[in-house]
Amino acid sequence: MIDDVLEGGAKAFTFENVGDTCKGRVVSATTKQQTDLTTGAPKTFSDGSPMMQIIVTVEQEGGDECALYFKGGNFEVADGTGKSSLSALRDALAGTKLEVGGMLAMQYSGNGKKKNAGFNAPKLYTCQYKAPTPALAVDVDLI
Repeated sequence: MIDDVLEGGAKAFTFENVGDTCKGRVVSATTKQQTDLTTGAPKTFSDGSPMMQIIVTVEQEGGDECALYFKGGNFEVADGTGKSSLSALRDALAGTKLEVGGMLAMQYSGNGKKKNAGFNAPKLYTCQYKAPTPALAVDVDLI
């Protein structure tokens, strides 16, 4: 975690086209307050509490690391399928928890309806997750 801050962390994966997918082994996961895209100021809800996001770093095949950002939102589907990145992650984790060593795949699967002029339509996602396989327990008395 400290190394990520010192090194600037992994570069965010860029989802440019519907169907783009990032998958890999979970290396780390953290939370951070969201920032306004225009001003860079920390985002808050109307009651003043911070709007948080989850940042998951995955190691892709080939060894490159990239960061995936998970934020909430309720979006009406305009084309394709999917949900906010956070809702897609929640669906993928149903009944389990995100762990280092697990395999995570995130796909840009559609677009939501535009809410604000001047901004792109929100991207919608689907996710899949496979928990890491537990290590074999070794009974030290038998060795």
